[in-house]
Amino acid sequence: MLPYFFANFLALALFYAGYKQKLSDNARYLFLLLCAIPLIVIAGFKFRKIGTDSGTYVYFFDNIVTFKDAFKMAQEHGEVGYWSLSAIGHLWTDNYYALFTLTACIVTACYLYVIKQFNLKTLSFFTLLFIGPFYFQLNGNRQAISIAIFAISTLFITKEQPIKYLVSIAIGFLFHKSMILCLPLYFMFRGNIKPRKIALILFAFVVFIVFFQTFISIASGIDSRYSGYGTKRSESGGVLVSMFNIVLFAWFFMVRMTNTRALANRRFDVLLALNFLGVLVSIISIILRIDPSGFLRLSVYFTQLNMFLLPMTIMSFRDTQTRLILIFAGCALMMAYFFMTMSTFSNLTPYRFNPILGL
Repeated sequence: MLPYFFANFLALALFYAGYKQKLSDNARYLFLLLCAIPLIVIAGFKFRKIGTDSGTYVYFFDNIVTFKDAFKMAQEHGEVGYWSLSAIGHLWTDNYYALFTLTACIVTACYLYVIKQFNLKTLSFFTLLFIGPFYFQLNGNRQAISIAIFAISTLFITKEQPIKYLVSIAIGFLFHKSMILCLPLYFMFRGNIKPRKIALILFAFVVFIVFFQTFISIASGIDSRYSGYGTKRSESGGVLVSMFNIVLFAWFFMVRMTNTRALANRRFDVLLALNFLGVLVSIISIILRIDPSGFLRLSVYFTQLNMFLLPMTIMSFRDTQTRLILIFAGCALMMAYFFMTMSTFSNLTPYRFNPILGL
């Protein structure tokens, strides 16, 4: 676990210094670049067995050497953007760290960009690293890129910029097909978030549960990989993550109802509604007792917005002492959650570097 904590705190220190000091724009961008380096190294120079799916990505990287190979794979499976990363990586080196490093650069750039658009930058960055989806890329390499791109897409929902939103969805779709599910969200959350829109989400949730196997059959006809989403289990899965998401949403909703002066605005309501959608998706695996990996991965598109909602709710309290208590308590809980999830899920520990580094 030490490499993860070291990378996180080094990145946070450089990020904080870049925004805390009165620097020129160029100097601030330099600090952002420096804070990205430890995160890119930890994600890009991992050993191939870190993450249960990493071996599969390395296999495809070894077999997709040219752009001709990438386009051939895209004709069969789509997602030409991701397969092209393999071809681009081979222009650099035949070692698989090229693929993971390119992914890490894209994911890190997306998150640094979107966090830059919010006022509570350092706390948002802390939340991203410790309970957000940054390290999702260590396992779900392809989908991690789409999820990071969708974080930018949420800006276009809140700012009501439909063309930019559609373009961002199209770009994300080039890396993972699941991004297409986000396409109608702009139209669902256009304008103010009213009770009837939340009721519509709940109605769609119930319909999906009732006709679950039908939807899985349709998805499997588009891509056979989605057939695994309907695999039944003897017991519910993903309970810890789902309960954590539910508790967080309950906190966001409670503070929204009590601190209306600070939080009663379109940006917060849109983010909260999207987070609610993620919570509903994440608990599907519990209700239907299916393999949790598929739906938990889909839920990350929306639950990742805790990196904005948590800082906004904490800072909505006007009393300084209350804010400090919440910040310290929140950071302690996030680090504990980070330790538990990273040490138990997806073969992420003990961390090992790519042998090419000789470490």
